Amino acid sequence: MCTFNNEIKFCTCVEEDIYEIKDIYIWSLNRYVGKRETNRRGKIMIPVNDFENGISTESIILKLNTGNIFDFEYIPEERDTLYISFNAKNNEEYKYFKLIFRDKCWQEGSNPAFVSINKNIAKGEIIIEKQTP
Repeated sequence: MCTFNNEIKFCTCVEEDIYEIKDIYIWSLNRYVGKRETNRRGKIMIPVNDFENGISTESIILKLNTGNIFDFEYIPEERDTLYISFNAKNNEEYKYFKLIFRDKCWQEGSNPAFVSINKNIAKGEIIIEKQTP
């Protein structure tokens, strides 16, 4: 059950495949486990810094670096990554950013895309609580 004391909830309470649900904000927390050789090349979409709804790299980094914002016990390890995206119905509206735990704090960035081996720790929906005056 998701219970939080801040306005952004990182909830694991989704029953369906999170990637199949459209027009929601989703997150995926991953642990770096190693490196692999690859010849894969490709284009990577440019990340955004702000979804303009309270979800931004700056606001999430601040929350991550001051406490646990997940609905489970979690202690970050070096090179853990947090992927946050808006899973839009329309591909043009899709947007994302990635954060990495480096040097004992969260910051913008990620492990190298095509050579990193990662294990998923948890994933879910981001719920934005509307503050009532």
